[in-house]
Amino acid sequence: MVQEGAQELIMWSKVKNNSKHRLLVALMILLMSLALSLMAVLLYSSQEAAAPTEEVANEEAAVEPIEYDVEGRYLFSGTVVLARAVEKFAVDANGQTDYGQPFSGLDTFEPSKYDAWLVDLECPATDALVSYQQQIESLIFNCPIEFLPEMYKYITLINLANNHTSDLGKDGFNETQQNLADAGFQHFGNYDPSVSEDVCEVVALPVRLGYAEGERDGKLPVAFCSWHYFFRDPLSNELEVMEKFAEVMPVFAFQHAGVEYVATAGGNQPGLAKSIIDLGAEFVIGNSPHWVQNTEVYKGKLIAYSTGNFIFDQLETETNRGANFDLTISVNYDENLEKWLELGESCAEQNDNCLQEAIDLGLEKVDLDLKWDIVASLGGVREITRKADSATQKAVEERANWAETLEELN
Repeated sequence: MVQEGAQELIMWSKVKNNSKHRLLVALMILLMSLALSLMAVLLYSSQEAAAPTEEVANEEAAVEPIEYDVEGRYLFSGTVVLARAVEKFAVDANGQTDYGQPFSGLDTFEPSKYDAWLVDLECPATDALVSYQQQIESLIFNCPIEFLPEMYKYITLINLANNHTSDLGKDGFNETQQNLADAGFQHFGNYDPSVSEDVCEVVALPVRLGYAEGERDGKLPVAFCSWHYFFRDPLSNELEVMEKFAEVMPVFAFQHAGVEYVATAGGNQPGLAKSIIDLGAEFVIGNSPHWVQNTEVYKGKLIAYSTGNFIFDQLETETNRGANFDLTISVNYDENLEKWLELGESCAEQNDNCLQEAIDLGLEKVDLDLKWDIVASLGGVREITRKADSATQKAVEERANWAETLEELN
């Protein structure tokens, strides 16, 4: 529009012969050119000023924290002995050993719901040959290592603190540890609780991180600690091994203690469990009696005295049912937790240095929210272990006084 006006003025100047008019027209054209230049400069400056503001907004959006929901769900089961009649009757239609047979009913537990599954393995796992007769008469067990890959399809965590992992001596125990590690299991505990390096192991516990854009998997370092006191009480500083872990990270604790084949915890069981809670454990789950026993709450934390049997060949109703403790944890996501998750990726090796690494990094202890449930199981001689029927579920809950315990926990 300004350019059209300038052209009209030029045409007008041609008509006028007066020199004053020509001078005036030239001056007006000059002023219009200057005005156009000034407008262009102002427009460019305004655009440049807007650009840094947009960059700042983008930078602020980039540092906005991502809110995650962090959860994990786990199942803690009882005694597993892949020997004696369990081994003898694990055969296929052709009479050949079927090493997957003892686990063929575990799908009834909907294992995809769980991020990890733990059992109490009460036998060495070696390539030694121990006859069926010797296992019956002498109660000397060996679980063939061929079972391990099949078990690992469901179960990834192994507690070795019991009175049968010593059946083939120290060498057999050491071989068991190596065979489990080679098969992918993380394990902890020892038949001898004075072997302090075996009491606790930092486990890369699987967790799930859900957020607006989707979900990702993570590994949260948690210490798993276990003691075997079926035949004696703790010596000085045996329980205290756990303290250095509890100061830095959550501890999941397990004990093998108590008189066999009784319905209620007694003897050294309650005192042991409460001492472990006092030293900082998140909970205590026990085994040894081969029967499901009672539970209680101490300082707001669960103590389950006996899970009973899970995969074993015993004969009686009490020994054929088990209590499997279903735990869901949730954690608030923050910068500290993200650092724990980064560390967790390197905590899957046995006897790793994760505790010291967490200390060196100055990580703060993670606060877990725990929610519990109980799932009954059925097994026994010539029986494939499976999730129990409703009547057995009710009986197991009653034995564990579960309704009262759950109300107190909540």
